Amino acid sequence: MNIGIFTYGTRGDVQPYIALALGLMAQNHQVMIAAPENFKELVEGFGINFHPLHGNAEEAMNNAEGQRVLKAENTIKLMKHFFKVLYDARVPLRKSYLAGSEKVDFIIANTATLPITSAIAEKQHKKIAFTYFMPPLVPTAEFPMADFDLLNFPWYNKLTYKLAHLFFWKFVKKETNEFRQELGLPVLKENLITYVGKQKALDLYCLSPSLIQRPKDWDEHHKITGFLTVPEVTSVNNFKDESPAALNDWLQQGDKPIYIGFGSNGVGNTEKFVAILKTILHNTNERILFCTGWSLFENLPVHKNLFIAKYVNHQAVLPKCKVGVFHGGAGTLAAMLRNDLPVIIISFYTDQPTWGKIVERMNLGAHIPVKKLTAEKLIAALAKVQTAEVKNNVAAMGEQIRNENGLENAVNEIENFFNGSKS
Repeated sequence: MNIGIFTYGTRGDVQPYIALALGLMAQNHQVMIAAPENFKELVEGFGINFHPLHGNAEEAMNNAEGQRVLKAENTIKLMKHFFKVLYDARVPLRKSYLAGSEKVDFIIANTATLPITSAIAEKQHKKIAFTYFMPPLVPTAEFPMADFDLLNFPWYNKLTYKLAHLFFWKFVKKETNEFRQELGLPVLKENLITYVGKQKALDLYCLSPSLIQRPKDWDEHHKITGFLTVPEVTSVNNFKDESPAALNDWLQQGDKPIYIGFGSNGVGNTEKFVAILKTILHNTNERILFCTGWSLFENLPVHKNLFIAKYVNHQAVLPKCKVGVFHGGAGTLAAMLRNDLPVIIISFYTDQPTWGKIVERMNLGAHIPVKKLTAEKLIAALAKVQTAEVKNNVAAMGEQIRNENGLENAVNEIENFFNGSKS
């Protein structure tokens, strides 16, 4: 099969698809990843065909408007900015999607690409499957939608999903129908999620069932597969450490460090984080490996207990750390737990607070919303997550996640769906 994977967003929206592409390629399928143009080197480094979608996600995050929104630390404002960026670039962006779709016979897409990919698949009569790395969007009576967990009983739980779907439709309705009209498709009068749901396309949540169990009231086409993991040998060869020799020397010079990093999440109030780093270094003997990612940090301290890098190879470095402090993205959470690290989630927006609550509820670590973050709270959390009880819980969860075969499950589901008769 000739399969195109379409994704848009940060590194966390691309990296799991590298694993999926490699899994499909191992079954002799031809695979292309279509993503923002700044991920070309990352994707092609794994020998995967790459198609650039118009735009540079890192530049959009770090321009003046992006920085202003990040500093507000407000989910609604961030979503508005994200969809505004997409809409402002809609003409060249849509052309790049269409150019990519012409290269493939089957489409795999995520939430951010849904308004465009769903219309292209319908127009070109191509099968489409959807993949997610966030807590489920599928209505269930068993638990409420993420961020609506004030109550928990059946009718309320189902209502929370309807509200979230309406909220999403409000953001994408104009773009969706505008593009559908360009393609000669009828305008949608119902919610896009409802419309797509009626088609019974494959809906894969690539999450650990040990963290979120599949609800019993879901239809058969909704699945939970387990986390997707880039094969270890491939990962070590392709994810490069920054100054690996210097990092390895530093790691060997003392106790296991705390990993702190926010990847391509984007930190707006960098001054607050620099001050917190200085306080921890001054008041404790903790060693810190700090990864700046896409964030623009200035005046970072120089200290023997601090090593600064842009990125590191998680599979090579996390086993040498003792705690993971990060934003709460599902991919990084999977990497932390797979390596038996207690976690502290500093949540910013979208699904991150939900993962933080799950981690706290299951006693795998701690959760601090970024607006409530202080040095004192982080130091207290570091002590809490290093207790024997938390470490034991994390070790048990890590073993379960390592045995889930999420990639194999996802590949099997995709092959069965694309080979089947459902359209």
